[in-house]
Amino acid sequence: MEPFNFILVPQGQEYQAVLKGLQLVESSNVQILPIPMGSQYLTVYLKKWLNSEAIKNRSLQVLVLGLCGSLSPHLKVGDVVIYQNCLPLMSRDSGEDTKDIAFPWDYDLALFLHQKLISSHLVRGLTTDRVITTATEKQKLSQLYPVEVVDMEGLILLEFLTKAGIKAAMVRVVSDDFSQDLPDLTPAIDNGGTLKIFPLIKVLLQHPIPGLKLMRSGLKSLAILQQLTPKLQLLN
Repeated sequence: MEPFNFILVPQGQEYQAVLKGLQLVESSNVQILPIPMGSQYLTVYLKKWLNSEAIKNRSLQVLVLGLCGSLSPHLKVGDVVIYQNCLPLMSRDSGEDTKDIAFPWDYDLALFLHQKLISSHLVRGLTTDRVITTATEKQKLSQLYPVEVVDMEGLILLEFLTKAGIKAAMVRVVSDDFSQDLPDLTPAIDNGGTLKIFPLIKVLLQHPIPGLKLMRSGLKSLAILQQLTPKLQLLN
């Protein structure tokens, strides 16, 4: 397999976990790029990056890392998932069949990573423009869409990278399970798509029970993401 040239990972704690993981690899030429959360900020970032001199006229492979939420009772906190495709959140009156709007990630890369990461799961992902906060909504989405996980960046990344002719794969760690309610983190995300620590603490304190569960599941999933990163890099 050709080596990955770039790792894209949401900025903040996910980015820090990946950085710490790569410190265990003695020689690594891969470049890690922190990306903003949310479609608006990510779109601006990708347009600028894909037009930069750093990637022009180069044959590239990109690995996307991060966390995701479970939309399946079979996926638990800490499970490693490899995306087969991504679907957008549709309006109720769109009339489209959800199977017709799935965008595939590179099949060969996904299969290779799945074979090397023995305990990983091949999944289909839903990309939304906000954090899905209630177990009820997670369960409803799992009935409406043929997916197992949810995130806020996957489809945007996939569309931009595919259009640019860049082969890419996405590997994530489940950070909240199918039955877990979450506090609404929207007030903690700033205008640049960054999750800010002090507003985050305030949100968690305002919702102590789901906040505590999120802290526990988040720390577990970040630790696994950190452990996973050097394994993926050593596959190159």
